[in-house]
Amino acid sequence: MQVDTFGEGRDLVWVMGWGNVVDSRHERWFVDRLVDADYRVHALELPTTTPDFQRDCVAPVREYLDDLATSEDATDEYAVLAHSMGGLALAHADPDPKAVYLSPWWGMHDVPIVLEPLLALPVTRPILPFTVAPEDLGELATSEDATAPSRIAPKWIQTIRAAQRSLPALDDADHVFYTPDDDVVDPRAIEQHAPESQRTTYDGGHELFSSEGRDEYVQWVLEELPGPN
Repeated sequence: MQVDTFGEGRDLVWVMGWGNVVDSRHERWFVDRLVDADYRVHALELPTTTPDFQRDCVAPVREYLDDLATSEDATDEYAVLAHSMGGLALAHADPDPKAVYLSPWWGMHDVPIVLEPLLALPVTRPILPFTVAPEDLGELATSEDATAPSRIAPKWIQTIRAAQRSLPALDDADHVFYTPDDDVVDPRAIEQHAPESQRTTYDGGHELFSSEGRDEYVQWVLEELPGPN
């Protein structure tokens, strides 16, 4: 897991999604807005493939949060925010503070039945072609913004599905932002897991920070986060 830190102020841990990198223009735009709001942003980049999601994604996030909570440099109680696959990892890490989720990957869209035997193979290498259309990420995304791998490993899909099946309950204070038209993650899983009172919908693609309305949406997110001071 790679960690990059930006800004000064209250610590905010952002667990990024599959393939997100902080130097990509839309992710960096989002980080800059959080920094402008007086947060010290810890951007966590997760592995893009692993046969053991709990070991390689959940455990490092939990350890980082625990270390931050006891750090002499910690400002106040940290805030936590997660996007997509990061939302799956953060939910299993069971953070102490309120968690804010952006399009969490709590379920997959159905895949053609003919692909299921391939996804069940005991193979850890990324061998299966995979693409996400830029417009599915958001109206501002282009092919130049593609940072996710172009192939996936069957064992990675298997460990993701296992994590989705064992998703812990949402804390009462947590909040989720998502688009009901998400073509990357299954919005039905979000609606089944999060009560309506803990959900806010937006118009756009999978990435709130790559959607046309992001200037307004980021204010919604900031309102759900504990204040920086």
